[in-house]
Order: sequence, then C-alpha cells, then structure tokens
Amino acid sequence: MKYTKNRYGLYILLLLLGSCSKSPVADREEPAPEPVPVDLRSTREKYSTAITECPEAEWYTGIIKRELAELPANPHTGPSSSVLQLGKTLFFEKRMGSIQNSCSSCHNPAKFWTDGRKVALGGGVRNTPSIENAWYLKGHLFHDGRATTYADQITEAIESPIEMDGDLNIIPWRLSQIPGYIALFEAAYGSSTITRERILDALEVYIKSIHSSETAFDRFVRGDYNALTDQQIEGLHLFRTKAKCINCHNGPFFTDLDYHNLGYATNYRGSLDNGCQEATGLEADKGKFRTPGLRNVANTAPYWHNGEIGTLEEVIDLLNRGMPHTGRQRINGRLSPHIRPLQLTSDEQQAIVAFLNALSSPEPHVVAPDLTQ
Repeated sequence: MKYTKNRYGLYILLLLLGSCSKSPVADREEPAPEPVPVDLRSTREKYSTAITECPEAEWYTGIIKRELAELPANPHTGPSSSVLQLGKTLFFEKRMGSIQNSCSSCHNPAKFWTDGRKVALGGGVRNTPSIENAWYLKGHLFHDGRATTYADQITEAIESPIEMDGDLNIIPWRLSQIPGYIALFEAAYGSSTITRERILDALEVYIKSIHSSETAFDRFVRGDYNALTDQQIEGLHLFRTKAKCINCHNGPFFTDLDYHNLGYATNYRGSLDNGCQEATGLEADKGKFRTPGLRNVANTAPYWHNGEIGTLEEVIDLLNRGMPHTGRQRINGRLSPHIRPLQLTSDEQQAIVAFLNALSSPEPHVVAPDLTQ
C-alpha cells in the first residue's frame, strides 16, 4: 500500500513539473517579425542628405551603377596659354573652309555650343551635338562614336563637304598668308611654321577647355538643400526610381557613354539611319546612338540624333509611352530593352522636366577673336 502511494505521489510530481515547462510546440514557434517601419518623411527630407544616402535608385539588371554627382573640375582648363588662344582663333575662323563657315557656325557658344537647328548647317542628316564637356567623351565622338580621337573628329568636321568643306592639305598655306597667324603660331609653338598637326592640336586644346559651369543640382548635392524646388526634388527622385532615367543618364555628366537604340531611326529625308553600325559594321549596333549628357539639356533643343523632337515635354512623353512608333518613325535594328512604358502621371512628367531644368548653367559668354588680316 505504501509502495502504491509513493508511485501516485511521483506521478503527481511529474505532472506538476511538466506543467511548468514549455511544450515542444512552443519551442518551435518563430517570433513575429518586426513590422517594416514606414518612412513618413517628405521627399525633400529624404533627399536632404548625401546623394549616396538618398532612397535607393532603381537599376535594370546588368547596369553598371554610377550615382549622379556634381560637376568635376575640367583638367584641361587653367591659365590661358598661347596654344589655347590659337585654338580659339581657329575655332572661329571662317577661312578654314570653302563655304565661309567655321567650327563656331555649328557649335555656337550663345546656343550652348549647338546651332539650334534640326540638322546641321550644310545639308547633314543629324542634329548637331553640343561640344560642351567634350573632354569627358574620351573616344566616344559624334553620335555614333565613329571618331575615337579628337584629331579624327576635327579633321572630319573640317573636310566634310556638308560641314566646312575645307582641305587640311591646303589650309596651312592659306593661313600662312595671314600675318596674324604667323605671330600666333610663333607664340604657340616657338616657330611660325604652320602644319596640319599644329592646327589640329590647337583646336583640340581649345575644344577640351569648353565645359559647363555650376548648376542648381551641383549646389544641391554639395549640401545646399534649398537649391532645388520641391517639384525639382520630386523630379530627381523620379529620375532615379520610377522613370528609370538613371540607368542610361548617370554619373556627373548624366551619360553612361554607351550606345542604345531608341527606335526613332528615320531622318528628315525619310531614310533609315544605321547609327553605330556605320562605324562598327556590326548588326547588333544597327540603330544605336550614344547617350547624350544632360547638362544644359534644357538649352539645346531640338532633340534626338535626328532633331525630330522639339521639347523636353515631348521627350518625356515618348519615353513614358515606351517610344510608340507612329507616322514615319520606325525601329531600325533591335529596340533597347530599357524602353518600356513607365506609367508616369502628368504631374510626374512635369516634375522630371523641372529637374532637367535644374541641370542648366549660365550661358557662356565667349568673345570671338578679331583677326581680319
């Protein structure tokens, strides 16, 4: 009887001990996840910090991620040199060609180094690209990248029958008949000998010195968070996120220096432009053109390599709708996979345009040299 009571007491004790321990089910339960905090800050508050600490940009797969940045110093500027002064004079010299136009005829500083025309003066089929910040292009010259050196690019511009129609085999002799140039070449190179190579070198030195200046965006990323309006900050946010602009327009000059097919390939003559394929011969490059930088983009209409689009509002609208191809415009080659409908609202499109205006710097004031003799 005593043995039975002891067994009964032990059983009760085990039950009591068991009731105080966690059940096997409770041991397996995961703690409830912490709720994701909702960021209630305004867009201005989110962007009032270093650009690298702003909301994460939305990148497509395979993109080299380069954040937007302020304008870097141009390493090709400094105290004015004799070579620079010679290059500037040659840049404005109309006697370099046979049709009385100069480099400045198409690259006019008063128009932010473009000409404001649909296609270049002289009968070309492409829009004149700005040469502002050309030093940064590093071998990506012309819309299709066909010139890899500045000497090649300048030579083609001078000798092209639809640009200056000059002859660099004759120009040195022609300039040697002008007393003012004898003195300029002497000062620049230590002798009055005028050669093709010296002409190209001086022009390259001057062209590399051309750059944009500070913008509201630059002041903003340096910490002046009042430099942009609320609408422009909203546009900056959309540029980096929903609109996906940053995928091609990134870095300090807002260009990836790559080539893309946007599908608007028909020029004003109604012919298809093969773009980079004309330089590389590769089928994959058909219809591709270099991504333009966006500094001063608000001042360099019309747009596209063919000058087909007149306003930034039209540019954003077309990209928002996935570049619809209506009328005479057609895809030539394979359309870039980055082109897709964005579903931006009207207000969002206006905000992006407002941001692009914040990339404008003051108009350059360049006095053309006076060399009449």
